[in-house]
Amino acid sequence: MMLFEYEILRFNKLEGDFTILKDAIAIEEETNLYIDGKLYATFHHSPSQIKELVIGFLLTEGIIDRLGDVCKMEFSGKNVHVELSGKKSFKVTEKYRLITTFCGGSRLPPHMLKVARKLRSNKIEFSIEVILKAIDTLNSKALIFKASGGTHAAALIDENGEVVAFAEDIGRHNAVDKVIGEAEIKGVDFNRVLLASTGRLTSEIVIKAVRMGIPILISMSAPTDMGVKIAEAFGLTLIGFARGKRFNIYTSPNRVKEWNQRSINNRNL
Repeated sequence: MMLFEYEILRFNKLEGDFTILKDAIAIEEETNLYIDGKLYATFHHSPSQIKELVIGFLLTEGIIDRLGDVCKMEFSGKNVHVELSGKKSFKVTEKYRLITTFCGGSRLPPHMLKVARKLRSNKIEFSIEVILKAIDTLNSKALIFKASGGTHAAALIDENGEVVAFAEDIGRHNAVDKVIGEAEIKGVDFNRVLLASTGRLTSEIVIKAVRMGIPILISMSAPTDMGVKIAEAFGLTLIGFARGKRFNIYTSPNRVKEWNQRSINNRNL
């Protein structure tokens, strides 16, 4: 159950009166994540796709590289216990943060150079039709948001505009982690999908896409300056304010098929 009804008092200025009515509100739950017996994080999330949320979080935090790095996952009440494989050592101090590493113009950390090379070499193209369809998908499938106005949505879309994974959650980070977790379970190739989100394109959201090698990140909302700088550094195509029939391309426009074709035609003139 993702919603509950709550009695509210609504004021309507046009009518100049108050009305008592029932309103749908998104449910928030709490889950504690233990890694190898130690508490690592506490999620505040919507009560769905918890396994996908945990797997996606582990992937986008850089704690695991693939689903096979998790040898056991057990749920107990509000707690989830994860055991990593013996080959995957984990230390809290290794948790990777890009906030101040290179946005001021410094070089990329060595362990992320491989990720940057892979993203920059990804020449996949998505049509404008598919990009706009991704936003339509967020709007049409976000049933909890329509009922409550209290959730974010995220989706992974392939080159043909097919929905690979979809999730809603009270947190934009959680929604992204859920679709990434679902896709990992399904064995999806992240190099051939775009990620669409309703939330702001902050540094944290951009990093999640970068870690997974997702070539295009789209949102109905705005990016932050750090989000744009990180996307530019890694060669990620960043698109914001995708609403109706419009969107803004901030970095790497070459993955938008029509722009790429236009550039080729101009060079041939």
